[in-house]
Amino acid sequence: MHYALEDNRIDLYLQPIVSLPARKVVHYEAYSRVRDDQGEVIFPSQYIKLAEDSGLVSTLDNLLLFRCIQVIRRLGTRKPNMRFFCNISSVSLNDKDFFPQFVDFMLDNQELADRLVFEFTQQDVLRQPNEIWGKLASLGKKGCCFSMDNVHVLKHDISELAARYFRYVKISSDLLLGGDLDIDRNDIKEAYARFDIELIAEKIEADNKLVEILDCSIERGQGYLFGEPVLSSDITSNL
Repeated sequence: MHYALEDNRIDLYLQPIVSLPARKVVHYEAYSRVRDDQGEVIFPSQYIKLAEDSGLVSTLDNLLLFRCIQVIRRLGTRKPNMRFFCNISSVSLNDKDFFPQFVDFMLDNQELADRLVFEFTQQDVLRQPNEIWGKLASLGKKGCCFSMDNVHVLKHDISELAARYFRYVKISSDLLLGGDLDIDRNDIKEAYARFDIELIAEKIEADNKLVEILDCSIERGQGYLFGEPVLSSDITSNL
């Protein structure tokens, strides 16, 4: 991991988030991919534990953010409504060096607020202390917005999410279509929409799932059916 960082072998990959049913790309989610010294891609499942043990998670999050900002600045005024979803880990949220600098940077660069969406897992959303949310609220008040993914249960307070400046929630197609839900799946989109939160159905990998998702009137989707993560330079050259 240290050598990969030193040798600039950390790449930005982008996966499309599309409108439904048109499948038009509206946003992208950003991912880091590490290359070994032979140029082969190492996937997060293979390196994330090493990164945690080496104290490099915040460094990777910081690099991911930096690479996203590079893409945004190259875009300039093109695609003004396109946003880039950037994951921030719980390690980084509690990093005494990274987190304050991250907040200060975003406050000093408010022109990025309309372009970046910071994404947190449901587990992190539920367990982070009020101190963290207070600092993130300072970004929300300046126009930043947040997304929640890795949703395992739908028993959460949607109004509280909205108050914390969450504007997107991602729910896997498996949970939407096969989960034991407390709400009719056809009402889920409207439940979030009442609080100005856009629902994104993720992990859509087959047409038969897409048909069922469309039956729920969900208007945003993500998954391999629409495109896998691709090296950012292969995408941004055509934007």
